[in-house]
Amino acid sequence: MGLQLITHKVHERDRAWFDTCKLTHLHAAPGRAFELTRAGLLLLCAGISAPWFVGLWLGHFVVIIMAHAYITRCWRRGGDPAVLLGVWRRYIIVRALVCMVVNGAGLAIAPPDHLVPLVILILATDAMVLFAHFTLPVAGLVSSWISTLGMAVALLMRPEVPAAPTLLLMFLLMSSAHMRIFNLHYMFATRRLRTRELRTANDTIELLLTQYREHGSDCLVEVDSEGLITDAAPRLCQLLGRDAEALTGAKLVNLFDPGPGQDIIRAAAHRLQTFHEVSLSLTVAGTERWFVVSGCPLFDAAGRHFGFRGFLRDVTDRHQAESTVRFLAHHDPLTRLVNRTEFHDRLARELTGGARGRGRVACLFVDLDHFKLVNDSLGHAAGDRVLEVVAERLRLHAGPRDVIARLGGDEFALMLGRTRGAQLALSRAQAIVTDLSTPIEVEGRLIQLGASVGIALAPDHAANADELLRAADMALYEAKSAGRGMATLYHPDMKRTLLDRRALELELRSALPGGEFELHYQPVLDLRTDRIAGFEALLRWRHPQRGMIGPAMFIGLAERSGLIVQIGEWVLREALAEAAGWDEDLTIAVNVSAVQMQGGALLRQVVSALAATGLKPERLELEITESVLMQDEEACIALLHQLRGLGVRIALDDFGTGYSALNYLRSFPFDKIKIDRCFVTDLDAGGESAAIVESVLDLAARLNMQTIAEGVEDAAQLAVLRARGCAQVQGHLISPPVPAAELPVTRRTPPRAAARG
Repeated sequence: MGLQLITHKVHERDRAWFDTCKLTHLHAAPGRAFELTRAGLLLLCAGISAPWFVGLWLGHFVVIIMAHAYITRCWRRGGDPAVLLGVWRRYIIVRALVCMVVNGAGLAIAPPDHLVPLVILILATDAMVLFAHFTLPVAGLVSSWISTLGMAVALLMRPEVPAAPTLLLMFLLMSSAHMRIFNLHYMFATRRLRTRELRTANDTIELLLTQYREHGSDCLVEVDSEGLITDAAPRLCQLLGRDAEALTGAKLVNLFDPGPGQDIIRAAAHRLQTFHEVSLSLTVAGTERWFVVSGCPLFDAAGRHFGFRGFLRDVTDRHQAESTVRFLAHHDPLTRLVNRTEFHDRLARELTGGARGRGRVACLFVDLDHFKLVNDSLGHAAGDRVLEVVAERLRLHAGPRDVIARLGGDEFALMLGRTRGAQLALSRAQAIVTDLSTPIEVEGRLIQLGASVGIALAPDHAANADELLRAADMALYEAKSAGRGMATLYHPDMKRTLLDRRALELELRSALPGGEFELHYQPVLDLRTDRIAGFEALLRWRHPQRGMIGPAMFIGLAERSGLIVQIGEWVLREALAEAAGWDEDLTIAVNVSAVQMQGGALLRQVVSALAATGLKPERLELEITESVLMQDEEACIALLHQLRGLGVRIALDDFGTGYSALNYLRSFPFDKIKIDRCFVTDLDAGGESAAIVESVLDLAARLNMQTIAEGVEDAAQLAVLRARGCAQVQGHLISPPVPAAELPVTRRTPPRAAARG
């Protein structure tokens, strides 16, 4: 009867699972807490204080706890369940022997009044141990016998314990343990194995029902034990694009393209296991199709395997959708370039292993110049088309090992693998700048943007991806600060320069409240009368530590931080207040930033300054650049008309350096055109600059607009401009910008001050 209770038919494929179930039960018991409680009660119930017994008790407790900890570590590390069960069997026997020694010693010498509690404790703990170890019935039974025999021997050593009743009771106890442990194991094994069989059968039935219920149009297919199709249904022929004759007798798994799905199905077939939703691909009529296959083994009444039954479903649409999602997780949807995250990962992989010993890795940051103006003036559709063209051009500059990415907005990046040196990377970056400066045609219009590029190399400038990206970003910032449209190679001083700029920006916030700004004025000479016609107000920053700082160093910072609005209003008020004390025929010119034009604040500031100073509006000239108009042309033109309605004169500054100057001359009747200094510098040498200046002067005359040339540095330039009919000039030849106190003017009481007096 005992063998029947402990012998169960377990299929080979389920052996590891069944052993794992036994291990799970063994480890479910709180072994350490039990041993601690048992040992403590043993010492208490024995009532023995002899040092040798206490040492024996402590030693047996340490041995058991260490052995249990070792088994627990083996279980957590994983391994063959059969091997772990062998370890458990040895532990159970060793534990029984150790406990037998301590229990026997205690029973043999315990005081008479402690004997009964000690016996009850040993019997109770043995019963609990037997229940915890019933999944290993033989080892558990041997453990119980060892404990029982040890207890009997110890009790028989005491003169007050009768021998015959003790032996009879011990025999009954051993028989009871035998029946209990074997029946418990039988119930455990029977329940687990039958539940397993029922679950397998239920999975098979559920698979069939689910497939028919949810995918009634899917294909049912059966194969024999060799995996050959027994009967090709019409639906199967339709899905696989073959006729029934070609499919019948063919090995189903071999019909699909090689891939991991085939290996999964072959492994499941070898183990005679059910498989679910295995993906397979197949090219049908030149198109890649994707399928999922689910199947289960078939057995006859005698339990012999005779084939598999499965379902085949076409999931091409779902697969394509999932592929699109995976692609978009790593790529920019507009340009199809990799995104910032994927670029960073590839760069990190290249730096950590791919490029070692094969040269440098260069990282290029590319930023389009004035791209926001395209979006604002032409719309986002045009901006998207520009980005697509830029991506196409960048691809032409990438090699097979290079990676191109769109980081976001108008920022791109390139990773150049196996770069031989900095000069090669700089040469490729300059080629990109040249290529991107070529006009882009969008909706019949030519758009000329340009680009700035920052370059950093590893390991020269950085050791990891994050540091390399920061270095390239700093190089890009330097390129943009230096005037845009150029490629700049990183050098360590850039970090210090960047920190200086950030410090300067913080100091800029306190400059206006601290009264650190001042205005200098540069005279404007009228060439027809050779008299001063007015002055241009130019902002200077007298820093308490850095000294005098020119506008080129801080105007850009002020625009990016938004401080230019408050600073511009202060400039307007100060300049008009100064000009109000000059003769009535002298004008004052004030430069206006693109940021000031946003939101209509400029109109309010001009009206307020004119009212506060009493200056006549026709004496005020506002100088704007083409970039101001490109922000939002319609809104800017409307604002300029409002200012013009007040009587304020409007001048177009830096004429000829932008992209659409002629369009703006047609959109708004400017009072004055200011010829940029870059044309004046080469004027006396003739050539293109002289031709451009002559054309601008002729155009202004035809449009009835006044002209002024800036940057006049020598008499030859002045003579050429005078001869060609330029109305006004300014530059160091006439006078450099000077403080208000040094102006060659006669001051009078401003009309507003006189009225207050």
